[in-house]
Amino acid sequence: MKKIFAIAVLLIAALSLFAIPIFALAASSPLPNDATKLLPQVTSEIQRGWPELNPREFVPALIEQESFFKLGAKLQTSREFGCGLGQFTKAYNADGSLRFDALEETKRLDPSLSEWSWRDCYNATFQVRAVVLKLRGHERSCSAYMIDSINAKACAAAQYNGGAGSVNKRIRTCRLDANCRPDIWAGNLDTKCPQSRTKVAGYGEDFCTINSKYPSRVFARMPKYQGRV
Repeated sequence: MKKIFAIAVLLIAALSLFAIPIFALAASSPLPNDATKLLPQVTSEIQRGWPELNPREFVPALIEQESFFKLGAKLQTSREFGCGLGQFTKAYNADGSLRFDALEETKRLDPSLSEWSWRDCYNATFQVRAVVLKLRGHERSCSAYMIDSINAKACAAAQYNGGAGSVNKRIRTCRLDANCRPDIWAGNLDTKCPQSRTKVAGYGEDFCTINSKYPSRVFARMPKYQGRV
């Protein structure tokens, strides 16, 4: 018993030695564009709107995935226009009619967003607040049917990128496959893609690939924000 205890103590000590440089490496990773300036605001908005979030680096990692933390980031194609840190988007049908307006939809989440408009779509305060509140809503809805917090966040990220409807289609398709777990994203829901596999001009990948890989790409950006929000 004493020998086992001694080995356990040595193992804990060894892990603690590795933990310091790993954390230091994450904390010293360079941050893109306006991230350093905006992280205090990200922290404040998380504390205001989603204080129970864990891990908190989920939010800045998603902002980096969306806009690389460029305040003036813009996406403009023949079918959609997205602006700002969270790339809130207007999308159009082939006949030019409005298909959806993410900014207007997100404004309904909280009265503090009521003054936000497309004329002021790049406003950093509204952008960061909207990302936090939108992600919180997605994560809470996903928690009802995903196996754990990490999978709920993967689901939330996929919903942020492609909408709740596309994730619901993945779940329905997965339930028809005996080898698919509808409560797990990686290797399961990410393989049941409802979006088009045909590339559209203005996008580097087809919408299926973008949405399927989106959660893992957000998670890969999280370590550099550890201890910074």
